[in-house]
Amino acid sequence: MLVASCGGGGGGDSSAPPPPAPAATAYQNSVLLGDTTAVSLSIMPATTTSNASLASPIAAPFVVAGNNALASLYRPSSYAGAGIACVSAPTNSIGTVVNVNAGVNIKSVAALLNAGWSLVPNATATWSTFGASAKVFDGWENCGAKAEGSPSPASTLTVNADGSFSDNVFDGNPSTTVRIVDQAFSATQASAMLSDAGLADTSQPNAPQTIRLHIYQNAANQTVLVEQAIPASGASTDHPGYVAIYFAR
Repeated sequence: MLVASCGGGGGGDSSAPPPPAPAATAYQNSVLLGDTTAVSLSIMPATTTSNASLASPIAAPFVVAGNNALASLYRPSSYAGAGIACVSAPTNSIGTVVNVNAGVNIKSVAALLNAGWSLVPNATATWSTFGASAKVFDGWENCGAKAEGSPSPASTLTVNADGSFSDNVFDGNPSTTVRIVDQAFSATQASAMLSDAGLADTSQPNAPQTIRLHIYQNAANQTVLVEQAIPASGASTDHPGYVAIYFAR
C-alpha cells in the first residue's frame, strides 16, 4: 500500500505576539511638586527594559506633561494607594534642612494618593488628637534615598501635646552612619501650615517659600501627611520647593 506523506512545511509564523503592556495604577488625589491642587497621576510599572514611569496631565518642576521616567518609587504595602515618586535630579535638602545626604541625585516630585485617600474635614481638630497621643510619622521625602546604604526614612515627625512638632532629619542612613538634625516647630507655626494660607518660611534667605501641611485619611482610618513648599516671589530658580509624604507609625 502506498502511503502518501505531506511535506515538512514551514509551520507558519512562529513569532509570538508581544506581551500585553502592564497596567497603569491611578492616583487620583496626588500632589505634584510646585502645585497646590489635587492632580490625577498614573504610575506605569517597571519592565525588564525600563524603569517605572509617571504619567502627568500637566507640567511641574522636573515633570513634563506626559510620561516621565522615575529614578525611584516608594509605595509601602501597608498603605495601599499611597506613596511617593522621585526623578533623577540634584538635591541636597530635606524639608528646610540643606546640605544633607551629599551625593544623592533623587528628588521627590509627587506624593501619590489614590481615590481612597481624602483630606480630613477639620485638620486642626485632627492635629489635636495627634498631640494627645504623641503621634509619630516617618517621612519619605526624596524616596528616602541615602548615599549610605539602602533607602530609609528621611525624617521622624512627632506631634506634641501643645500642638507643636519636631521633624528630625536623618543626614545619612540609620543602619550605617547618620547625623540627626533636630528641628522644632511651634504650635503657631503648625497651625499656619495646616491652614489654606500656609506658613511663610524665610529660614533660607535665597529660598523663601510657603509651607503647607495636609492630613489625609482613608476608609481604614490610616493617616498620611503631605508637606509641600511652594517658592515665594524672589526665590532662586535653583530652589523649586519640595513635596514630602509621612506615614503614621
